[in-house]
Amino acid sequence: MVLSNDQSGISLTSETNAQGYFSISGVLAGNYSVSVESQGFKTLKRGGIAFSSGDKRNLNDLVMQLGATTETVEVTTDVELLTSVDSGEKAIVINQQQLQNVAIIGRSAAEFLKVLPGMAATGSGLSNSPGFSGEVIGINGNGDGGKQSALGTFAANGTRPEAMDIIMDGAHVSDPGCNCATPVNANPDMVQEFKVLTSNFAAENSKGPVVINSVTKGGGTEFHGAAYLYARDYRMNSNDALFKQRNLERPENKFLFPGGNIGGPVLIPGTNFNKNRDKLFFFTGYEYYKQTIDTGVLQSQVPTQAMLNGDFSDTALLNAFSRASGQNSAMPSNAVNGRIPASQLDPSMLALTRLLPTPNSDAAGAGAGFNYTQALPINQNSWQSTSRVDYSISDNTKLFVRYSAQRESKLPGTTVVAKCQRGAAAYGD
Repeated sequence: MVLSNDQSGISLTSETNAQGYFSISGVLAGNYSVSVESQGFKTLKRGGIAFSSGDKRNLNDLVMQLGATTETVEVTTDVELLTSVDSGEKAIVINQQQLQNVAIIGRSAAEFLKVLPGMAATGSGLSNSPGFSGEVIGINGNGDGGKQSALGTFAANGTRPEAMDIIMDGAHVSDPGCNCATPVNANPDMVQEFKVLTSNFAAENSKGPVVINSVTKGGGTEFHGAAYLYARDYRMNSNDALFKQRNLERPENKFLFPGGNIGGPVLIPGTNFNKNRDKLFFFTGYEYYKQTIDTGVLQSQVPTQAMLNGDFSDTALLNAFSRASGQNSAMPSNAVNGRIPASQLDPSMLALTRLLPTPNSDAAGAGAGFNYTQALPINQNSWQSTSRVDYSISDNTKLFVRYSAQRESKLPGTTVVAKCQRGAAAYGD
């Protein structure tokens, strides 16, 4: 019997024993067709067989009919992602179609965790750290304290957030020191499938107890590519409630995510190498993140013009300061009737305090104890790339190599982090 990948045409072969049993190992994620031949029977062909990462499937319904092998019985079915009944594994698969058709805010496939059963955001959910920041969920992969990726942000089935492990193409992509970050996030346009293993999975997944396994896209017998642009602009947003309350203009968030990818067979002009397009394949994708994000409402307490002149008689303002800061904003000890004598005002200190911004909010009203509010937009640009090569060395030995890189800049000209992650695998009998 022959098991063939519908996209690449790479095939795996096996012979049955006397009882008709056969086994094929090392099957990569994808859609497959099976062909079975035997002397005295019609050739049986069946398509629509889907394998996810680490799946084990029994094809115990292959029934051959008497006849010549030149005759073919072809069974055509739609590809279905079925729950495996051959193991006690509990898993949820998000396939390529779902990755493309379900809208998400950011550019990380890990964001799909929030729609899966058993997943819960920890604490307040997402923090103002790069990647999983405030409004922009999972755009990139680095930042502060692990809140920038699914690790440390989601808990599955009541387990600790640190109990989650992320794997890409069989290689761990989590920080081995704290299990709190991922150097490269799974991009929805570069990932074939996203599988979440929640319990009873095979021993090859050594960590856990919850494992997130993503599989990158690969090339096939035909050339395929895509170019795209995801865009969001603050002009199409309504104002934030906190901004509106403090009479601030809506934050000028802008997100542009241009990208593209291409994959297909590796052909060398002037040679017969891979002329059948069944040996060597490639896939490469690149995406740029041009982002202007706000830090939320920044608020502070700054001296009023009266205070700079030594007048601290506004007790309502001092009380509002005290309530907001939790500290006593008492009258200065050298103040007389709420005023500091002009002779006791330090000219050097006055010159320094005049560098502070002037109040723009009512501390006793909408400012809620703060008389200065501001929205500070910052540039947080990044890029990500993934390349993969698949090589069919023989019918029983296959090899693939993947290289992923990601770089992030938080401010213009200031590099925050640069990390890359590589993966390679070979299997055979």
